[in-house]
Amino acid sequence: MADLSKPIYITTPLYYVNDELHIGHATTTLYADTIARFWRACGRPVLFLTGSDEHGQKIHKAATAAGTTPRGFADRIVSKFFELWESLDVQFDIFIRTTDPFHEAAVQKVFERLRDNDKLYKSAYKALYCVECETNYTDKDLLEGKCPIHKTTPQVIEEENYFLKLSEFTDTLKQRIEAHPDCIVPEPRRNEILGKLREGLNDTSVTRVQFDWGVPLPWEKQHVIWVWTDALVNYISALGWPDANTLPTDAFDGRSRGAHHTPKGVKPFEYWWPESVHLVGKDILWHHSVIWWSELIGAGIAPPKQVFAHGWWTVEGDKMSKTLGNVIRPGDIAGKYSRDALRYHVLREGPQRGDSDWRQAAFVTRYNADLANGLGNLMNRSLNMLHKYKGGVAPPETAFADTRFEGLRQSLIARVNGLCDTLIQRVAGFDLDGALEAVFDLVREANQFVNETAPFKLAKDPARGQDLDASLHTLLEVGHALAYGVKAFLPDASGRIAAQLGIDTSTSLPQALKWGRVKAGQQANQPEPLFARIEAE
Repeated sequence: MADLSKPIYITTPLYYVNDELHIGHATTTLYADTIARFWRACGRPVLFLTGSDEHGQKIHKAATAAGTTPRGFADRIVSKFFELWESLDVQFDIFIRTTDPFHEAAVQKVFERLRDNDKLYKSAYKALYCVECETNYTDKDLLEGKCPIHKTTPQVIEEENYFLKLSEFTDTLKQRIEAHPDCIVPEPRRNEILGKLREGLNDTSVTRVQFDWGVPLPWEKQHVIWVWTDALVNYISALGWPDANTLPTDAFDGRSRGAHHTPKGVKPFEYWWPESVHLVGKDILWHHSVIWWSELIGAGIAPPKQVFAHGWWTVEGDKMSKTLGNVIRPGDIAGKYSRDALRYHVLREGPQRGDSDWRQAAFVTRYNADLANGLGNLMNRSLNMLHKYKGGVAPPETAFADTRFEGLRQSLIARVNGLCDTLIQRVAGFDLDGALEAVFDLVREANQFVNETAPFKLAKDPARGQDLDASLHTLLEVGHALAYGVKAFLPDASGRIAAQLGIDTSTSLPQALKWGRVKAGQQANQPEPLFARIEAE
C-alpha cells in the first residue's frame, strides 16, 4: 500500500514546440493529471510538472520554415499548449520552458560536473541523425534505411563534438534495474532496456556545432548542448537544483495552476526528487532511462525513482499521421463530447500497457454504456426517486425487513468500504483502467440493486416503508461514494454529482470513502443528467 505521507513528484515529458499537440501528448498528460489529482485527493503531497522543449535542430528548422525566430516560433506554440491544457482542465503545478534562464544555468552546471568527473571527451563525430526525434541511429537501428519512428532518412552528420562516456554506465544501469525492477514499468519496457544494456552501450555525442539554438557549453560556447541532455535536466532545474532553498516560482508566474507544498526549511530538490516519477511514451524511454540516468550518475546525482512508459495510439487500425489526415485532436474531442468523455476513453481504452487503437465506434459504445446508461442513469433515477418519494430529503439508515434485499445492501456496503484501498493499490501500479473498473463495478451493482429492490414498487405499498427508506438511503450512500470515487478520473462529473447531492468533496478519500457518510435529513438538490447519450454518427 502506498505511503500517503510521502511526497510524489509527477512529470510529463517536455513537449517539442515544433507543432501543436495531439492525442498522444494528451494521453501522457491526462495520465499524469489523473494520478496527481488522485494522490492530492488522498491528502498526499504532490508536485506535478509539465512544460515545453524549445531548443534543438528540429525547432530551428521549423522556425526557419515558418519565417520567424526560434524564440518567436516557440512563444506562439507554447500559447497553444496553455490553451489546450486549460480546455482540458489539466491541473499542473509547474510549467517549465527550456528557455527559462534558471534552467539553462542548471544544464551548464550539469555539464561542468560531467567534465570535472571525467565523463566527457572530444572526438570526431559521424552519425546517422534523425532531426525529427533528435536522436542518433546506427545502421542496425534503421528499418529499410529509415528512422524506425518517423520513417524518414536520417542525415549523415560529421563534426567534432563532445561525447558522454555512456559505455562506462552499462553495468551500473543494468545492476540498478535488476535490483529495483519497479524503476521501469511496465515489465515489457523494462525488459527492452535490459536487452539493450546486455548488448553494451556506445558513447554518444552530446554537443552540436552546426547551429546555435540551444544552451552553449560553458567552456566552449561554439558547442551547443544536445537537446535531449539539455531538456532532461528540467526535472531537477524546476526544483531549484543544485542548491536553491525554494522553487524558482518567479519564473513560473502565470504558468502554474496549483500550489507548491514544499515544507519550510527543506530544499525542494531534497524533498521531491527522491520520490520522482516520470511518465513518458515508449519511444522516449531510452532517453529517460539510459541517457538521463547516465547523465545524472555522471554528475553525481541519484536517478529518479521510477519511469512509466506507455504505448502509442493508432487510429482505426492505421498509424496516426498528418499525411493520412487522421490525427486525433484532444481539444476537438473534448469540445464535442465533454472533457470527461475524453478523459474516460483515454483512461479506459488508452495505451497504458501496450498500444491501443482509437476507434470512434468503441468511443461511442463505451460512453453510452458506462457514462450515460451507467453512472448517469444511476444518479438520475436515484435522485428522482428521492425527490418523488421523500421530497429530496435523505431518510435514516435502516436495514431491509426483506432479508434478500438486505443481502444486496450488505454487498454494496462491503464494496464501498473496500473501494479506497482498491483505488490506492491500482493507481500506485499505474492501472488507471483497473481503478475505473473498480468504480464502475460499484455502478453496475448499484444499478442492479435498483432493478431488484424496485423502490418505485416499494413506494406503492405503505407496509414497505422501511424497505423504501433502506433502498433510498443505500443509493445516496453509493452516490456519495461515487462523487469521491470518480473525483480524480471524471472531475467534472464528480463536481456535478456532489452539487446534486448537496455535499462537497474536500474530505480526503481515505476518510470519505466509507459507508455511513449520509445523514438523515440531508437535503439533495434537483437532479440533472450527467451525460447525454451519443446517437449513432
